[in-house]
Amino acid sequence: MKKHIIGLMVAVLFVSAVACLSDSENPVIPTSITSGDLLVDTGFTLGSEGLYLYDNLGEYSAFTLRWDEVEDAQYYEIRAQEEPISLDNWDDCVVMATIQAPADTANVFNVIEVQSEPCIACGLCEQACPSNAITVQGGIAIIDYERCTSCGQCMDVCPVDAITGTRNGTNYYFGLRAFYNIDNPSPDVMSTSDSYRIIFFNARESFFGPQTKNCALCTTGSDSLGCYGGCHILNDWYTAEREISTGSGCPEDAVWQDTLPIGPRHDMIYIDYENCTSCGVCFTECWNYNDVIDPTGTYEGMKSAMHKVVPSGWITNQPLRP
Repeated sequence: MKKHIIGLMVAVLFVSAVACLSDSENPVIPTSITSGDLLVDTGFTLGSEGLYLYDNLGEYSAFTLRWDEVEDAQYYEIRAQEEPISLDNWDDCVVMATIQAPADTANVFNVIEVQSEPCIACGLCEQACPSNAITVQGGIAIIDYERCTSCGQCMDVCPVDAITGTRNGTNYYFGLRAFYNIDNPSPDVMSTSDSYRIIFFNARESFFGPQTKNCALCTTGSDSLGCYGGCHILNDWYTAEREISTGSGCPEDAVWQDTLPIGPRHDMIYIDYENCTSCGVCFTECWNYNDVIDPTGTYEGMKSAMHKVVPSGWITNQPLRP
């Protein structure tokens, strides 16, 4: 899984670099923005291959975009922006990917990057990262992408704007532009009519279905399916001897268990979106992602906390926290 993730990250960074190059060599301003021609899939995001078809559903912080193929296009450039995309702000949008034609669909990832030149190695990002994914080495902040969850908290504290990218929990409009060659872009840009964000969502599915995305509804303090001391994301233990912790728990106290019960499932684990900062700690711990919680890999977690794409107006239908 590590090699798969690293390969994807390298690919994303590579195509982003190519897109930046093409933009710098091609200052042509688009003459029209067509809203609604670019579509974004909602629901749980894609994942790496597993034992079953949906085994790792919701693994990646990626949007799936769809559009109508442009005749004679050589490649496409995909950008994102928190505001609706217009002729005036196209150049200010974040370049997310370059997709070689022919293509009518693409997966674009939320990726946080450190720009080496403005970075002053102050260490504020290292202190702010909830996943311990950043260290300052050789005068520059370095991101460990096996731990990074694209929460963007490092971006918030950077005093020199040296950290860029797109992040989970933030709504983005997307734009797509066809290029016939590096010096000949289409004058038209497709864009989404709504903005979308990636959230974390804890799911309960059938144990007898084709997927293993199942919150085990563990009761805190008792031996149960999945872990011995309760939920993976509620700061408990994996072994009966209490030798392996299942993690530190949510740093924002945004994860709660319905022990009353007030919802449809007794002992279900929910996310309080009023407090959630999309830090991704619940995801990392629920999956033991990249062996971060247990380096020996003796357990994988329940994989029930997943990335989910929702439109800007999405409101959870989960019960309210008591």
